Amino acid sequence: FTHLHFGVVRIGLTLHARKGLPVVARIALVDSRLKSYQQACIGTVQATLNAGTVFVTLLPNFNVSLKDPTLLNALKVQLQLVGAPMQEKSIVATLHHQIVYRVQDHALDLALPSSDDAQYLEVTSATQAPNSSQIPRQISREELLQRLPESWVTSYEKLHQATQTTLQSSDATFHSRQDGTTEIKFEK
Repeated sequence: FTHLHFGVVRIGLTLHARKGLPVVARIALVDSRLKSYQQACIGTVQATLNAGTVFVTLLPNFNVSLKDPTLLNALKVQLQLVGAPMQEKSIVATLHHQIVYRVQDHALDLALPSSDDAQYLEVTSATQAPNSSQIPRQISREELLQRLPESWVTSYEKLHQATQTTLQSSDATFHSRQDGTTEIKFEK
């Protein structure tokens, strides 16, 4: 076998709080091998979690060589929850995922019936009905920023810019920040 075909990714999100809270989730599936966020974004969903678990099914439909060193990190999920802040150490939600893939001895993609547009799904809390709209697969940066937090796009692209330079050091210091993140500093 030479390639892995990503066929379907199913993502579920369960809020760990009582039903009826006005919590909105934004979920994006990205192919992290690409440097531009516009090209890396496979699909996005915005939904309310006040009625329970939300599921979305996305069809990446692409192959990756089994020898690709980025294979294990190719697909990533970005998540933003807004609406009902919880205590800092609380586990707010659980992200469920299923990936349907196929190991194959060729690099041919499966032909799927599709259009040149992508589906954008938004669920509003007022009606609880999904609002589905077709948008071009490649939208402008401005249109992308209207649908997703700007920090996702800029942070994603800065991450790929930063990885272009190689730094070698064996002296590392770890600093815990108050927001719960850890900063690693290397001496040159």
